[in-house]
Amino acid sequence: MGNMSKLLNRSLKKFIIYAGLVLVCSIPVYYAIISWLWDYELNEHNIVLTAEADREDSFRIIIAVTVLTVLFSTLLLGGFILLNRRISGRLWQPFYQSLSKIKNFDLSRPGEITFKETDIDEFRELNQSLYKLIAGNVAIFNQQKEFADNASHELQTPLAVIQSQLDLLLQSKSLSGEQYVIIEDAHKALARVSRINKNLLLLTKIENSQFMDKEMIDLSGLLEKTISIFINFSEAKQLEIKMGAMPGVIVEGNKILVEILLNNLITNAIRHSPPNSTISITLSGNSLVVKNTGSAALQQDQLFKRFGTTSSKTPGTGLGLALVKQICNRYNWKIAYTFNNYQHTFSLDLNLDFLPNRVVTMQDNNPV
Repeated sequence: MGNMSKLLNRSLKKFIIYAGLVLVCSIPVYYAIISWLWDYELNEHNIVLTAEADREDSFRIIIAVTVLTVLFSTLLLGGFILLNRRISGRLWQPFYQSLSKIKNFDLSRPGEITFKETDIDEFRELNQSLYKLIAGNVAIFNQQKEFADNASHELQTPLAVIQSQLDLLLQSKSLSGEQYVIIEDAHKALARVSRINKNLLLLTKIENSQFMDKEMIDLSGLLEKTISIFINFSEAKQLEIKMGAMPGVIVEGNKILVEILLNNLITNAIRHSPPNSTISITLSGNSLVVKNTGSAALQQDQLFKRFGTTSSKTPGTGLGLALVKQICNRYNWKIAYTFNNYQHTFSLDLNLDFLPNRVVTMQDNNPV
């Protein structure tokens, strides 16, 4: 009924205004007619009233006409509103049921959608059109996912063969310097294509719910282990990683996906950090925050899009943060990005329902 009132409020307001204007205009009309009838009856029966009595009778007529008009108009208007709401409630119920179905529909998790039968022709036609539209979109979506999955699988073998052949060429002693540079550039481009292919395949697997296994994961320990893997990479770029982690933070999910999320967030921070700067990673009871220095904000409209270019200075495959977003959506985690005082900040709200029942200490400013 709350949604229905939004639809009816405008028309009811107009009707009430119209009824009020009719009521105000009808009172003097009623008074004029009754006064004319009153004078006609007096003249017909040759009755003469004093001016005071005539004035008193006029006031009584005005009061009586006003009270009766307001009373009957109010009863009529109130009855009309109640009747209109009840009839509209029954008439529009199929519409709001269909609207609720559409609001709860998720194309990435389609499932079967059915609309309730209705004896109203207009809504029956609307439901049929919606069903055809949704069924068509689901079919196209599934075809696209199947194509991406098949294409990624089929590309793995030729990419591996080409990469191995390039590796053999690079080891050849008969190569000139110019040939070596050309083959090395081709090798780098092929490595990028291979990474894109693996990420696309991973995205397809996530969308197809192929990572169904869940377990209780010690996020604190996994984060520390993940950071240790990036030590050589960060030192090569003259970066310092500082971690402040609450011990014993537990999340439920697939360990492979959580590792990918952490890897991509840290890789993104390293890629967008200038040399001789610091990356700060903080894990508290309900959030994970990754901060790093930067000269300019990333393009937020492209941040979590596939193949989106967030920065022209440090181009990547454009799939790392898309994977992060996809994993967050899977576990109802919220991720946000801000840029203040030349510092990139990715905040991950883990949406945990519980915390470990033990005393917690922070390990601040300990370079890993």
